[in-house]
Amino acid sequence: MNTMRTSVLRFGAVAAMLVATSCTKEYLQTPPPPDPNTPVSFSADMQPFFDARCVSCHGSVAPNLAANVSYNNLIQGGFINLATPENSLLYTKINVGGTMEAYANSAERQMTLLWIKQGALNN
Repeated sequence: MNTMRTSVLRFGAVAAMLVATSCTKEYLQTPPPPDPNTPVSFSADMQPFFDARCVSCHGSVAPNLAANVSYNNLIQGGFINLATPENSLLYTKINVGGTMEAYANSAERQMTLLWIKQGALNN
């Protein structure tokens, strides 16, 4: 019985240590929203978002968001609505309630909307 109790205590201590060291501040914090006064760059901001969150599926299904074709596919495919950015298919898909909501955090959603509001430039 004493050996069993020792094993349980050791397991508990190891489990507690793993939990304590597996979470970092980086994962617990919500990313800050983009600064609305700073231009969103397609190549420096949007494409890295697509590469990290979307290309694993949308490198072979529409819209193809691979780096060399993503911008043209979004613009020519009707995924961007400059007149009403909030109604852009790209934004509504990743927004809360959209079919791709799980693949974007709030900062990425805000960045996407801001990029569209700024004219969806290929910069």
